[in-house]
Amino acid sequence: MKRIYNIVILGLIIVGMAACKEEYEAPGTEPNNSVVFSSEMSIGNIVQVNGLIGFGDASAGVVDRIWTVPENVATIEDEDGNVSDEANINVAFSTAGTYQVTLHQIFAGNAFVGNKEIGTEYDTTMSVTVLDSIDVAFTATHINDDGTLGSALTIGNGAENEVIASKSVRFNYSAVGAPNEVIWTFEGGDPAEVEYDGNQIVAGDSDDTDVRFKRIGTYGVTLIGRRDRPFGGDTVVIENLIKVIPSTEPVDLDAVYDKEDEIVLNFSREIDPTSFGPSNFSVTIENETTWEATVLKTAVDPNEGNLVILTLDGETLYDDDTIKISYTPGIMQTTDLVAVEAFTDVELVFLQGENLMTENGYDVGMETSTPTNWPDLGWGGNWALFDLSFSSTQVYSGSKSMYMEWEAAGGCIVDHRDDLGAQYTFGLESGKTYELGFWIYIEDLGNADTGDGFMPDLRFYPDDWSTELAFFFNDEFPTGEWVYQSTTWSPGASRDFYLMMRGYNASSTVPMNFYLDDLTVFELNLRP
Repeated sequence: MKRIYNIVILGLIIVGMAACKEEYEAPGTEPNNSVVFSSEMSIGNIVQVNGLIGFGDASAGVVDRIWTVPENVATIEDEDGNVSDEANINVAFSTAGTYQVTLHQIFAGNAFVGNKEIGTEYDTTMSVTVLDSIDVAFTATHINDDGTLGSALTIGNGAENEVIASKSVRFNYSAVGAPNEVIWTFEGGDPAEVEYDGNQIVAGDSDDTDVRFKRIGTYGVTLIGRRDRPFGGDTVVIENLIKVIPSTEPVDLDAVYDKEDEIVLNFSREIDPTSFGPSNFSVTIENETTWEATVLKTAVDPNEGNLVILTLDGETLYDDDTIKISYTPGIMQTTDLVAVEAFTDVELVFLQGENLMTENGYDVGMETSTPTNWPDLGWGGNWALFDLSFSSTQVYSGSKSMYMEWEAAGGCIVDHRDDLGAQYTFGLESGKTYELGFWIYIEDLGNADTGDGFMPDLRFYPDDWSTELAFFFNDEFPTGEWVYQSTTWSPGASRDFYLMMRGYNASSTVPMNFYLDDLTVFELNLRP
């Protein structure tokens, strides 16, 4: 107890001695640091006309400051002029463009920006991009049978521009204010809705959208442009723009596909639902053996009258089935009284499932990539003899595709990475089978007849090299058109994968140039 008592007395003496002196202050420790920010720093100081952007001075040791904004185009909230000495200001710009906001600071002593000494006075300049309010508009033009453009449509409510059933119209929009999303809705059209990534759109740019009108009636068109941040949008609604009138031309079967174990026949015009029945159709299914399925019921889709639905009796459709449909003429006809001609053994094309590559941002459509996102993996030799870019010259969908140029005796080896250099991955499960596919448009084909037995090829490898997904291009491979290529993959492990893409043109004496678009990996439902 005595020991504790002595410690207490000693502590009281020290406290008393400290109280008799002024508080000690180490020299040069006053914090003088410049810290400046804006409310829109995370999006590059982008603001819409007349929208507010905030600027703040959180610096320590400031004895005086002056904010300055451009005269005539910018105003500071609660200030009469274009300068302010407040720590925080809100600014509005009246005209689109790029402008500078400056801050002049005077500190009580030498100041720092991070670890860099800047003296007692410091100027900061921040660039601001001011966007116009979003404004969208569109034009439309008839498409002739030979693919050329015909006359322009009149754009206005109630214009009722006549379009013959099964014919197409090309729509073209203009946009200012940099919308990051552009959405078309076409009543009575195929497609009924189209969406574009506006991050790839610059002022005045557009993507052509071709729409086929198959159903008789009068229809409107809606165009929406919108931007998340800074928030803004514009909507154009034109009612009764198009009047689809009857046709005397033959009826086309545009597509045959599956939907929930039913078969969908997509015709070029509306079909009279009273003009056909199950006895008009036959369906065969092939998978190791071949058998004829019974068509139990037929109907026209109530919302899209050009779609005929075939319901089978007790059949489940699997992705590895080969399904063929035939029609024996009866009285099936369009609503404008044109008979449907016979067709035999038209093969069903299964609709693809969810594209698993997109789950972590993989740029499957080549819309946002730059060459740095598809780096050369450094193998050297013939694998380095290529050039990779992105182009709008040929696209399968969207606004861009990858353009790959392999030199004669060249090739490539690349993978896909984000802006920080990390590979994009997607998750797959062992015990399942997947289809990997892509669309390719070959402009110049490398030659395969050089005598060494090798031909140009494109191969995809998972990161563990556990399989090889190979595609070969012989001298008869189609050029000048989009061709879908696919193969199956059954991974041996359940985990996240990334892919490497290796191209071979080393045996070719000529370059090979092609466009690549819409990479897919989706799960297959195989017959047990």
